[in-house]
Order: sequence, then structure tokens, then C-alpha cells
Amino acid sequence: MASDRRESARGSIRLNRSGTKEERKLFPVWTLIVIAGCAALWLFGAKLYQDRMAAYETYAAISKTAAQTTFFPGVTVDGVDLGGMTMEEASTLFSARQQETSAAFSLVVASGDKRWKITSDEVTVSFDTPVVLERAYAVGHVGSLEERYAQITQARQQGVHFETGFTYDRDAISDLVTIIGDSLDVEARDATLDAFDVNNRTFTFTEAQAGYQIDREQLESDILAALDEGAYDRVITPKGSRVEPGITRAQLEGLFGKIASYSTTTTNDNDRNTNISISAAALNGRMVKPGETLSFNECTGQRTGEKGYREAGAIAGGILVDDTGGGVCQTSSTLFNAVVRADLEIVERYPHSWPSSYVNRGEDATVNWPSLDFVFRNNGRFPVFIVAWYADRTVTVEVYGEMLPDGQTIDLFSETVKTITPSDEVLYVQDESLPAGTRKAGRSKRTGYVVDTYKVYKNAAGEEISREKLWTTTYRATQKEILYN
Repeated sequence: MASDRRESARGSIRLNRSGTKEERKLFPVWTLIVIAGCAALWLFGAKLYQDRMAAYETYAAISKTAAQTTFFPGVTVDGVDLGGMTMEEASTLFSARQQETSAAFSLVVASGDKRWKITSDEVTVSFDTPVVLERAYAVGHVGSLEERYAQITQARQQGVHFETGFTYDRDAISDLVTIIGDSLDVEARDATLDAFDVNNRTFTFTEAQAGYQIDREQLESDILAALDEGAYDRVITPKGSRVEPGITRAQLEGLFGKIASYSTTTTNDNDRNTNISISAAALNGRMVKPGETLSFNECTGQRTGEKGYREAGAIAGGILVDDTGGGVCQTSSTLFNAVVRADLEIVERYPHSWPSSYVNRGEDATVNWPSLDFVFRNNGRFPVFIVAWYADRTVTVEVYGEMLPDGQTIDLFSETVKTITPSDEVLYVQDESLPAGTRKAGRSKRTGYVVDTYKVYKNAAGEEISREKLWTTTYRATQKEILYN
């Protein structure tokens, strides 16, 4: 029995047909487990291999796609699909489009028969196309492989779109507006003084003219708006406004007339009066423009016999002597009194050695060729005209031009602030020009004076408004002189 059990442990026994015993081997269970495990491992390896091969093929395909040196499909610039184009091809395409845009960049400004065409020749146009193309080309070419592939996929499925643009020199537009404005602006013209008739004492005037001013700010705004909108077929008409003149003829006519007049009475010396008459005629009709000066000596020139001047009493070196042109100081002093009352600027003025009989102390203006002169300047806005004449022992000087405001007038007031009494002692002065052993009277004994002269402004009623000091004049005292040799 024990033996049978051991036998059973090694296998099974069965009877064959002959009735004899036959032993059969049994297959172990664990073998099946191993076989199943091996099969599973094989299947797993096969799947892993397939997955890896698939991943590799996908990677290879992605790498190949991402390695393209052209734009990817779905990448558009200004609506143009650049897929498959190289950067050079795209740049060439858009360069032609830029030229078309530059050629179309044009605008007309018109006013009357004047026209200005604004094009890219005058206004520099700058395109951002190179930058935009670089951004478009970066789609699928920049980033990790996964990021690039995602961009490529998005471009193919949804599209990635870019737009180019351009800018232009806006400062150049401002410069062109200045040129256009300068061409169209019409300066308003005030009425002006045209002429003065000395004989009739009448003025003639030019008419005022209105001007026109272009609204440059509005013109520039209209041009920029049209260019920004791309409205290149638009014609811009500059707008402006009328500019009124500052002063009309009617206004000007009321400003002009006789500003001042002054007369002095002469002596009955015919020679002296002839000199006064000739010198007054030399002043008559003179026009002095704003800023210009008038010189008495230049008006008369040197007083000579050829001009008709005669010998007459004149002060020379403090002595009364006969001189060609003697007496013309009365004309210059009369002129001085007229122009100072016309509120003109005194440039050069000299007093006599002693006070004159025909004007107040401090109100004379002596002349002597060529050293002493009387000069005044027109410090006003308009020309002034001198009318001067001699008649019936009276010399008169009138000044015509823009009158003083509000009916004002000017007068002179002179005040003697000091009297200088000369010594009674007689001075003997040797004069070698005298014949030997002779003597002659020199300077006379004269009292001296110190005089302050004021310019007095008065209103239309003759009432003093203000005064200003012109100068202090000193007439020196002189002792009696005897000249001898």
C-alpha cells in the first residue's frame, strides 16, 4: 500500500486493453503560468514597440514640418496667405505693394486757380512691412518643438492674421501748410498818406484794402484727416477769414492837418530880409519821413552870393559883423519854434551869443556854415511837410502831418533864472590884424542870462496838461572891449 501511494505520487496508472498496467505523466500547473506570463510580456513589448515607433514617426513628422524655411499655411499678411513662401518671396511681393501704396499716397489742395499736390515725393512715407513679415514668419519657427507645432496647427486650422501699416512725416505736412498759407494770405493794407500839395495845403491818401488769412490749423487738420482715412481722391479747399485793415481812408483823413505854425517879424533891412526869404524858400515843401532828420544847413547849403544871398548883419565871435547870408538865423529860429510845437525831436540846436529880438530868450536856434546847424528828427508815424515863406516883413514856418491827439497843442515857456551883470571895466585886447597904432571897438558890454525853457502841453481848451524841461540856455555876460594894435 505504501508502495502504491509512492507510485501515485509520480503518476497515474491505468489498465490497457490487455489488462496490464500503464503509467501516464501529468503536465505541471506552474508551466502554464510561465507560458501565460511570457505571452503577456511579449504582447506588452510588442505594444510598447508599436507605441514608441508611432511616437517616433510623429516626432519625425513634426520635426520635418517644423524644419520648413517657408511661411506656414494659414499665416496671412494683409489678407494674403503666405503659406509656402520664403521670406525673400514675401518681401518682393510686399515691396511691390508698398510702391503701389506710395504712388497712391496723394492729395490735392486747391484754392481758385492755385493747386498743390501732396505726394510721397514731398512727404516721406515709412512702412512697417519688414517688422510685420518677421512677426508672421516667427509663427511655427520660434519656441520649443511642441510650441512651434501648436502654432503651426493653429495657423492651419484657424489662421493667424497680420496687418501692415505705414506712417508719414507729419512735420512735412506742417511745412507744406506754411508754404500754402504764405501763398494764399493777403496782407491787409491800411490807408496811407500818399502826397501833400504845398500850394493848396492838402493831403491825398491811398485807399485801405482788406486782407485774407488762411486758417492754417484747420487746413493742416483737414489734410491729416484725409491722409489718415486714405481718402486720396479728396480735394482740400483751405478755409480762411477776412482781415480788416487797421485804419481806413476816412479815419486817416481826420488825423492830418496843420500841426503847428510859427511866425517872427523881421526888420526893415532889405538885404537881411532877402536872405530870410531865400532861406525860407529852401525849406518850403520839404518832406521828412518817419525816422529821418532835416538839417537847416543841408537845405540851404552854403549861403553864397551866387545863390542870391546878400551881406547883412550877423553875429560872429560875439561881435555883430556883415556876413553873406546874415539874418538866416531868424529863419532857423522860426523853424525851431514851429517843429518843437509840432512835437518833433530836436537833434541839434545852438543859442546865439546873446538873446535875439525876434524870439524869447532860450527859444532861438543859430546857424553858421558849416559848424553850427539846426537839426530835427521826425519821430512820428507819418511823414511831415514843411511850408515856409517870407512876406511883409514876416517869416512863417508851418508843419503839416499827423496832428496831436485830442486837439492838443504845444507851446514854449522860458524863464530867466539868473541875470549876469558884466563888469564896468573896459578890456583892451590886442588885434594884430589892425593897422599899427589903431584901435577899434570890440565886443559891447552885455548882460548875461541863464534861461530854462519848457515844452508845455495844452488840451483843446488851452489848459496846461503837463510840461517838460527842454534845456537851460546860458547867454554869457561880456565886458566892453577895445581892440588895438
